[in-house]
Amino acid sequence: MREPSVGVPVPSRERSRPLTVLAPSRGRSRLLTVLVAAALAVTGCSGGDRGAGPAPAPGASTTAAATPGALPSLTVPTPVATTPLAGPIRLTAGMTRPGTRLRFGQKAIVPIRQYHPWRGFTEGTLGIVVERLQHVPATRVEGNFDASSRELLNRSTAYYVKIVITNESGNPMSLDVPRLDGVTRDGRSTDTALHGGELPGCEERGSPEPFGHRGATWVTCELWVSSAARPIERVVYREAPYGDANPAFDDARFNQHYRLGLITWA
Repeated sequence: MREPSVGVPVPSRERSRPLTVLAPSRGRSRLLTVLVAAALAVTGCSGGDRGAGPAPAPGASTTAAATPGALPSLTVPTPVATTPLAGPIRLTAGMTRPGTRLRFGQKAIVPIRQYHPWRGFTEGTLGIVVERLQHVPATRVEGNFDASSRELLNRSTAYYVKIVITNESGNPMSLDVPRLDGVTRDGRSTDTALHGGELPGCEERGSPEPFGHRGATWVTCELWVSSAARPIERVVYREAPYGDANPAFDDARFNQHYRLGLITWA
């Protein structure tokens, strides 16, 4: 179980953004965990005297001992060298136009570009369906919360949506969940930042393997917590070119071509 924490209500003079408490984020450390696990596996296999084996039992005969080169070994994958991006993400014919408003359950067709350290950049086209926004008491969010965070959850509501993503371009892709945010009717973000914690039945997942043919489907879930004063009613898609460049995968100098208008489900 992750060690979660919850933000606290923001004073009225700072209602423009939530106050957050740093803690491990949900779902974004998947790749780092894999890298660390692989490194530990190598360390575990390389210790001790590789040429030594168990002493033969009395009276037993032995055959030629295997050479050290015959022993199995593990290596940590080498990250792919990055090359400068040739240009910004572009919209093409058939993609959802900036500023489009959809009903829950309708599909948006969007471009995507992300970076994977072992495979380099992945670009393609996704179909994204945000299903009906649901809500439950935030007390149902599970985690090792401290007393003040638990008290905040007692006064808040948890909102979640199931998201169905399809591969529309047909090329192999390995992706994290695109940026989708729950917002109020007038477009404001939540007033509580949830870092960690889990809601049973709502799990954020990266793209499955394989996700490499047209029509391949990926189902994930997004979770937010907000107070009664700021109820969540809509979900927006923030990836470029509709929103800002994603700092994890893109170049901020392309923002002059981005921020065209978010896609909204309501």
